[in-house]
Amino acid sequence: WKTVTPTLANSVCISFFSTVLMIALALLGAYFFARLRMPMSGFLWNAILLLMMMPMIANLVPLFRLLKYLSLLNTLSALILVGATQGQIFAIFMLREFIQDIPQDLYEAAEIDGASHFTQLRTIVLPLSAPILGTVGVMHFMVAWNDFVLPLIVMRDHSRLPVMVQLIRMVG
Repeated sequence: WKTVTPTLANSVCISFFSTVLMIALALLGAYFFARLRMPMSGFLWNAILLLMMMPMIANLVPLFRLLKYLSLLNTLSALILVGATQGQIFAIFMLREFIQDIPQDLYEAAEIDGASHFTQLRTIVLPLSAPILGTVGVMHFMVAWNDFVLPLIVMRDHSRLPVMVQLIRMVG
């Protein structure tokens, strides 16, 4: 039990902070794609849909080299940052569809009152999208908790391993 307890804390830390960071960034990205019409936004949206089809394992070698270049190997912050970016595409896709379904009258009323985009995001989108944010957050927390391949490759210090890697180490 003494070998698993620190890794449980590591897993909770990694999963919680990557989920919070992922939700914050995904909400901003989804609001951009749902509300703002800019040149090339359609192209960017199609690029995001294309990224949904790419497996994470295909990016493992370039990701390892990038983390090595940034001196993030063997740190929990590497797992948090990469974990937050792993769920971005799916979360932006889900949140964009939800934000587009919010009635335009609410946004127009807020614009008449002089609300900026960040105020609209905080007062309209955030309260109305709490259920989908909770769903996406729980799903990402589970994915971050069960992540095995990236921590196995990135982490070398056994005291910083997440619980899934530590359990496999104990079996072997």
